[in-house]
Amino acid sequence: MFGLFKKNKGSDEDKRADSLPLTKKVQFEALPLRQVESEMDGDLRAVVGYVPVNYYATKDRYLLCIFYYNEDYSEIYIRFEYRVDDLPRGKTKLWTIDRELMRDILRKFGQNI
Repeated sequence: MFGLFKKNKGSDEDKRADSLPLTKKVQFEALPLRQVESEMDGDLRAVVGYVPVNYYATKDRYLLCIFYYNEDYSEIYIRFEYRVDDLPRGKTKLWTIDRELMRDILRKFGQNI
């Protein structure tokens, strides 16, 4: 009965990303979300040029990059959140990326997939 009054927020793409079993989070230097969206809409590889930061050194302001993916990396979504004092202050839309781009982003953090 209580579910009757809930609004179904989010697109089908949002629901699909949330249903994927795995997530990974990395942090970049703070950038305005509008800038991130315009750069990512122009070229998805723009994220490779962003400067990674150490979460423990810059907790006050950063850009959180969230990957949603499945075990075989056949489906990967990416989203950015602007965070201030560990609280979300806005988020971008989702983009679908391939395994090679995810690999290139994570290599900036010393991680390999």
